[in-house]
Amino acid sequence: MEPYEYRKIDRNNLSDIVFLVKKVAGKRSSVRYYLKKYNTPWSGGQYHGWLAYESSSGRVVSVAAALPMYAVLPDGRSVPMTQMIETFTLPEHRGRGLMTQLVKKITEDHSNAGVRLYFGLLNQNNVHGFVHKLGFVKTHTMAYFCLKIRTFPLESLCRRCRIPRLFRWWAGRIIAPYLAYEGFVLENSVLKEGYGGVLHDSRFFAYKSFTFNRLCHFSGINSWLKFESGLLVGDVVLPDNCPDAQFDEWLLTLRGIAQRMGLRKIFFQTWPGSPLNEKLSARFQANPSWSVCCLAGDAEMQPYLEKMRFGFGDFETF
Repeated sequence: MEPYEYRKIDRNNLSDIVFLVKKVAGKRSSVRYYLKKYNTPWSGGQYHGWLAYESSSGRVVSVAAALPMYAVLPDGRSVPMTQMIETFTLPEHRGRGLMTQLVKKITEDHSNAGVRLYFGLLNQNNVHGFVHKLGFVKTHTMAYFCLKIRTFPLESLCRRCRIPRLFRWWAGRIIAPYLAYEGFVLENSVLKEGYGGVLHDSRFFAYKSFTFNRLCHFSGINSWLKFESGLLVGDVVLPDNCPDAQFDEWLLTLRGIAQRMGLRKIFFQTWPGSPLNEKLSARFQANPSWSVCCLAGDAEMQPYLEKMRFGFGDFETF
């Protein structure tokens, strides 16, 4: 008998993913959360990914999931792309090739469906396997910035007390004057810099509404912000040759929003060489963060791997 059996992810086994994420990463989630998270506009109502179960016990031991989406290439073309997510294996079952098997099943399924690019924002535990066993290319490492804010910890207190609606009500009042006009869509900032990236259109932002985030405009700068476990900056489109005074005004307003909301930290994840990265690096300590790994689905896409860039808003949890 084979030591493991493999099953596709569906709505009947989402609770097994909840179990694995809690067991491996210590993160609490719910089936309801995954029902929303996996329902991208390009998924066709299907769930994408595989689970591995120990044959002898029937216990779930590993998962690799995927999100279908679209990429915009530097030449302006849109092509189907898949993001690799939820790559977790119980510690006692690591080193047995499970993740390799699961990811191969995903790429086979998606390549047959016409997907041309794959990417993952990976921690150091997963990079080796994706690069050396699955053929992904590590293109760059993102930079992480954390700004601490002195304020009453309203958001974390509401989360611990399980009254998130109270925080959302208060945060909604604070952010209201800074919201972009209704129907506004923030184009992915990487495109402005001549790179390719995730297609950010109205459907993409409608999908991302499963978390508490908003498109904003203040200090003459458009930005995408999330208000959960801190203030997270998903994307920022800086004006050409943005003056330091304008950026500092934007940053000061951002700090004020976090302070009044009761958010004690502001988080950035940037790609090296981006205008936002350069502005922040001149003011704060940059820290190495997630590794970006990409895979071409066909020979034509291979040259584009080094030309793809991703931001905080492209994290599947944003």
